[in-house]
Amino acid sequence: MKLAVMIPNWVGDACMATPALRALRSELPRQTVITWVGRPGPLAVLEGLPWADQAFCYKPRASAGSKLASGKTILSRRGLVHQLRQEQFDAILYLTNSLSTALLGALARIPRRIGYARDWRSWLLTDAISVRSATDDAHKDPCIDNYLRLVRSMGCQALDKRTQLAVDPSDELLALECLESLGIDPQQELLVLNTGAATAPTKRWPIEQAAKTASELADQLDLSVIVHCGPSERDNANALEALADHPRVKSMGRFKELPLGLSKALIARSRLVLSTDAGPRHSAVAMNKPVVSLFGSIDPGLTRSYNIPETILTLGLACQPCGSYNCRFKHANCMNLLDSERVVRANKVAYRQSTHPQLPITNIR
Repeated sequence: MKLAVMIPNWVGDACMATPALRALRSELPRQTVITWVGRPGPLAVLEGLPWADQAFCYKPRASAGSKLASGKTILSRRGLVHQLRQEQFDAILYLTNSLSTALLGALARIPRRIGYARDWRSWLLTDAISVRSATDDAHKDPCIDNYLRLVRSMGCQALDKRTQLAVDPSDELLALECLESLGIDPQQELLVLNTGAATAPTKRWPIEQAAKTASELADQLDLSVIVHCGPSERDNANALEALADHPRVKSMGRFKELPLGLSKALIARSRLVLSTDAGPRHSAVAMNKPVVSLFGSIDPGLTRSYNIPETILTLGLACQPCGSYNCRFKHANCMNLLDSERVVRANKVAYRQSTHPQLPITNIR
């Protein structure tokens, strides 16, 4: 069988899909040829995992001849349909929920099309999996479980719910170069701090509180802090470093290039990760790092993880979790009122628990 798998569109969601991707590779017949189809970021975070025979990278509006820095071709929506049709796949599994991605497989004339029956796309699916059943609800269950339910519909048991990522040796060398260029001792314990989130103001943490937290943790835990960022977040990360004004708090934004492989490699070197509900949080979980995760409007249960237990930090306001990416009260207090004292305390507890793993790990409010 030739199987195409549509990878989720966000980096964090791609991380949460790894138990399902692992199950497909390990439990489907050995002769099954698996192709991942996804956008550049999600495919980059999955790079190094040995569960696909090939991958097609696409952006809906990519221009002809577009390429990644690595030289790999980026297909447009039309180019992807053409490529899928040429490959003559037997089936396509949608780990995405949109109407537009379901349309791709139908236009490519793939005989079997498997996904959740939602977003007005049931007519495009041959195997439309019900969103709700007697025991499951794809709107309320953790993302990891939803992805696993889809692969179980293909005959996989998919019992292992732990997420997983890999780090390339070249990225490890890049991480070492990054630390040295920022004046961070590679031998010192490292905390990765991420305050951003690509999707929502109600998932971002103010840099004023983050800068104070970074300085206090650098002193109290005797470690270096690297402020994580992507290419579009350089200014914010650099401003946080300046505000912290501490010799061991440095911004990743001052490094020459910021590929996702570098992000994974820095997280892999870390002793502790402090993050909003964003890609770095999921990457850290997948690499079994102690993680303190800051939650605002989103229900932590929707992105529950099954690796080393996280420390979930939330204020528990009356309006939480509203599930909205934009605060209807226009104040986003769920994130803006997360003070440094509370966050420092949570990180010190997580650090101590990871040193003494017999201690229980609990959610902190």
